[in-house]
Amino acid sequence: QTMQEFGKFDSIWVSTDHEGIAECAQACGAKIFHRNKENASDTSSSMSAVQEFIAAHKEVDMLCLIQCTSPFIQPDFLESGYKLVMQGYDSVFSATRDKKLRWSEMKDGINSTQPINFDPANRPRRQEFKGEIVENGMFYFCRRELVEQGLFQGGKCAYVEIPAEHSVDIDSPFDLAFAEQVLSQEYIQLFM
Repeated sequence: QTMQEFGKFDSIWVSTDHEGIAECAQACGAKIFHRNKENASDTSSSMSAVQEFIAAHKEVDMLCLIQCTSPFIQPDFLESGYKLVMQGYDSVFSATRDKKLRWSEMKDGINSTQPINFDPANRPRRQEFKGEIVENGMFYFCRRELVEQGLFQGGKCAYVEIPAEHSVDIDSPFDLAFAEQVLSQEYIQLFM
């Protein structure tokens, strides 16, 4: 639905090996690309599936991979990415600002941790901390040549900053429960 509302894609495809997903996607107006088994396992990468798709679709010169695990994607986020592509960027991806104070990992033989993105002598308040840009996996616009090289980002590259409240990525049962809870709360939907 979001991709159709955005309205600038030449075609919308769902890559799957699951008949139920294919039926649902077709009912929503998408075309289906039937993945090979090796690109449809739990350990398959997004890149392998996209490379399989572009190998079968020589007409594609620019694509946008949209992750189905990002339930709060909005047409205006895609519009922002599209505008950057139209300005000459080779790749554009979604990201969010993370305002966490990071520390190095304590591994075997390392019995102390060190700050990574701040100075403890000048500890910032989170309200004033600029934070870091973190890829959120929502979408990736990229030129065919990059995907053929095994890259989603490269060349002249930019990001679209997505508000944190929209940057939920469903990778676990907790993430799914959280997203369902957010969607079930009418007052929260006003802000989404």
